[in-house]
Amino acid sequence: MPGAHAYFSKKSTQIGRLAKSLPEQVAESLLAAIQDGAVAPGERLKEETYAELFAVSRSTVREAMSLLERRGLVERIPRYGVRVIAIDAEEIEEIFNIRAQLLGLAARLAVEKASTDFGPQLLERAAELRRLAEAPSTAPADYAALSIDTQHMLIGASPSKRLRAIYEGLSDQALWRYAIREKSISFRTQQRRLESANDWMRVAQAVAAGDADAAENAAKTLLQASYRAVESNASVAEDTTKK
Repeated sequence: MPGAHAYFSKKSTQIGRLAKSLPEQVAESLLAAIQDGAVAPGERLKEETYAELFAVSRSTVREAMSLLERRGLVERIPRYGVRVIAIDAEEIEEIFNIRAQLLGLAARLAVEKASTDFGPQLLERAAELRRLAEAPSTAPADYAALSIDTQHMLIGASPSKRLRAIYEGLSDQALWRYAIREKSISFRTQQRRLESANDWMRVAQAVAAGDADAAENAAKTLLQASYRAVESNASVAEDTTKK
């Protein structure tokens, strides 16, 4: 618990004194702490500890943990309590695979259903990604942010509200955000950023050309390549730890 105490002390987070929804405020604060690494995967979250830390009731903390549980960030263990879910490599792969299928469908629908000016807009965005990737000084997080925004742009072009809702839900899935998105590990090297920018250009060119099959396949390939980069980085980190 020393890491969490230090983290929240710096932020002066006495949630009980804020005129807002207490469970949601507690849940958001805990989520931020987990994403920042102050609360580790597998760590037990004790109601009494966080009730005192946030100056709220234990029932408020219990509700906050239920919110986090529904988002897939924590789990309840019988006769143990609540703990942060550890990183699960198989689940990360599953999320990438599902997102690849959904992004591919969105690219197809962008060809079949989107407005005629969407293709040129996507080409312009792909060119922006390439310029960012070509700059050696580009931070991985900056490229990742624009790439993620481009995914939202492509998903947003779909007329399917359900598709958008499912994809956004996966994109905000706490485990994925903590393990992948916030750390930008898909884009740590310039070579990887250039590869991603080229993948985006292929998607944009296919959409602009009205080729639904090519657009779908290119979008799937883009996220599959991103997963391979994540998997490779994870393997390197594991090997380094073992040494």
